[in-house]
Amino acid sequence: MAKNKYMKLDQLKLNIDHIPFKKSLSFLPLINKLKSEQRNGAGNDSLANIILDVVNRNPDLAKTDFNIEDVSKYEDEIHTIMSYFFTPSQYKKDIAVAASPFDDHNFYFTPNYLKIYNDQNIEIEHVEQKNQDNCYQTFTKLIYAYLMILPKYYNFQLDMDYLFLYRMTDKLNGLVKYYKLEYDESCIEVTSNGKPPEASEEDIREMINDPMNMDFWMKTIPLDNFTFCGFMSFKYVDVTQIEVISSLKSQLLEKSSIINRANFEALEQNIRSLLTLSNLNLGVLALGISQGCIENPSNFWHGFIDSNKYSCDAYRRTIYEEAGLSGYPVLINDLSQKADLKPVEQELLNQGIKNICIIPLYYEGELVGMMELGSTKAFDINFTKLRVIKDIIPVFSIAVHRTSEELKNRIEATIKEECTAIHPSVEWRFQQAASNLLAKRDLDDLVQMEEIVFREVYPLYGAIDVRHSSVIRNRTIQDDLVEQLQLAREVLKEAFLDCKMPVYDQLIYKIDYFIDGIEKGLSSGDEMNVLSFIRHDVESLFPHFKENGSALTAAIAEYNKNIDPDLNIVYKQRKDFEDSLAMINDCVISYLEKEQEKAQKMFPHYFEKYRTDGVEHNIYIGQSISAQKTFDRIYLKNLRLWQLIVSAELARKTGALKSSLPIELETTGLILVHSQPLAIRFRQDEKKFDVDGAYNIRYEIVKKRIDKAVIKGTSERLTQPEKLAVIFSQESEMAEYQRYLEYLAAKGYFENNIEHLELEDLQGVYGLRALRVQIKNGEEPNEVLTVAKELKLNE
Repeated sequence: MAKNKYMKLDQLKLNIDHIPFKKSLSFLPLINKLKSEQRNGAGNDSLANIILDVVNRNPDLAKTDFNIEDVSKYEDEIHTIMSYFFTPSQYKKDIAVAASPFDDHNFYFTPNYLKIYNDQNIEIEHVEQKNQDNCYQTFTKLIYAYLMILPKYYNFQLDMDYLFLYRMTDKLNGLVKYYKLEYDESCIEVTSNGKPPEASEEDIREMINDPMNMDFWMKTIPLDNFTFCGFMSFKYVDVTQIEVISSLKSQLLEKSSIINRANFEALEQNIRSLLTLSNLNLGVLALGISQGCIENPSNFWHGFIDSNKYSCDAYRRTIYEEAGLSGYPVLINDLSQKADLKPVEQELLNQGIKNICIIPLYYEGELVGMMELGSTKAFDINFTKLRVIKDIIPVFSIAVHRTSEELKNRIEATIKEECTAIHPSVEWRFQQAASNLLAKRDLDDLVQMEEIVFREVYPLYGAIDVRHSSVIRNRTIQDDLVEQLQLAREVLKEAFLDCKMPVYDQLIYKIDYFIDGIEKGLSSGDEMNVLSFIRHDVESLFPHFKENGSALTAAIAEYNKNIDPDLNIVYKQRKDFEDSLAMINDCVISYLEKEQEKAQKMFPHYFEKYRTDGVEHNIYIGQSISAQKTFDRIYLKNLRLWQLIVSAELARKTGALKSSLPIELETTGLILVHSQPLAIRFRQDEKKFDVDGAYNIRYEIVKKRIDKAVIKGTSERLTQPEKLAVIFSQESEMAEYQRYLEYLAAKGYFENNIEHLELEDLQGVYGLRALRVQIKNGEEPNEVLTVAKELKLNE
């Protein structure tokens, strides 16, 4: 059986651009149908008599090949014939057309069809097939032909939904409508010119399993043996509500759906199209009620009224509070007629909003916000409009809750950023600067805080990194997605066994396509596409499935058992990875902080650490950082030795931790040596220290690039598990660290085999070399100062 593929237009295989079978416009199939209904006493005899009388008086209308150029000659007669399909009411109301078989030659139109297609202010486009219209139209016509051939000649019924979806946009007001194209082929007669081509049921299933390979279809059942005589009618059916609601749900699932202004305006336009109200305005605000008080804890506000104009307290005893307390929408048909308007309500009226509805938004039973629908026309929004949008209210609630939580986290992070605790080693300098600022402000209110710069400080940089972390993270995402797809596949397999509905089989094929793609590699957007498919196309069927057999119920239970209740996804491998990474980082940070307290006793120095997929640290030491103690290079040497010992110990600890991790992760160690002093400046806008000056910036560039360093002449990465790499650029640095490493090898920290390596040039960084040593399992280290004295660093 052909392997299932998820239907994508770029996978279409079609090497022809024409219809390979005979076809002719004819009213004869309808005439024969009417005569048969008369003989059997079925149908509308009076209408049939009228149509047949018209045909009897105009024999040309009964030809097997009616000339479409004669349509205008028989316009009234054809209108009478087409009344079989369109009652006077349908003729006035429907958007419909009739055409010769598989041609673009339309010969009959309803007034609404002509009105739309002749309106210059209506833009009409295919949805999804916009860039391949001709190819897709040929493909569609061939599919329609097979839909008629298969049941008649091969006893195989194939039901398909609509293949064309149109978007019609009113350029004047921006409102959008969606229409599916339904066709009626009951007046087409299919004949085979001789014996039909042979095709087994297995052959036909092969065709259906590869729906985009139309070349294969035409090879299996050639169409040039068939003739299609008659006409087809097409009707445009409004599916705006279905399509717009689907689009709204997809938009609201996006991370920045309601916080980004452009995205919010797109939401508003979709709501207008859904409710067919061009005057509609949308507002969403995180307004809640706690202990009788109205509050906006996250400061999220896309409301009609500027959030700075009125406090939350001003919304008390208004329609907003009424909606929040009652839990139901509050609809005011004409705000100008409401008695006792509060200032907030009067402001709405001042802005031209006469008709307003306030809808409370709840997440897990808690009021998280409110949705505003407003119009400049009274009675625009009525209770029937609210029924239309009821299905998307929960999704708005989720979006508001998610956005509020994100904003709260950002606010907390901003507060921490603005009020970052100053490292104790440099606190004295900030106190000094603040004292000077207060003294100067007595004379000049506009004076700024003086710049805080520490000059002639020596940098030390080190990193403990998790090896291949991005590769492992991607693999865990792949594993979780594949497991969820396989669980969903089991449910659909049981559903198909229980009820042989082709749509279940098609969903299984789609799942197989996703699994195949993910196993080959994860691309940008794959995770979102898979999860969106599972939620919308698979999980939405579960309530229906639960009414069926026990095997299906068990498959759903197994699926739900493996889904994380908070994230609503399979989150096993990813959780194991994140937990493993967190355990490593916590271990590293805990040890670093403990040892850093000891290191500060040598000589005060600035220290900072930050998490990546591992932990990096920066140290700066020099006379300018100490207010009371005199700096000597012995302290720099001590700190360098401390850094080597700590790096060795961290490698040991993370190595020992590996076997107890949910996913075994390996770490690598790296130290960068820079002997030239530099300056660091506190940047007020970022509330952090950065190196100062163009020359010194090169040090930062080197730091960012050395983790990718490889040994010269090879593809081997410098950083390796259970090894420590020390990168330098000067001979004096190499000699100093050679002495340290030899001594620490004798003390049992490293194997006595020091590698001397040259590194490939990095972008903008040349001539780097490295020492690399194997870390040895051993006892807890001696005190750093004791080791330093034994090494006689002051010599």
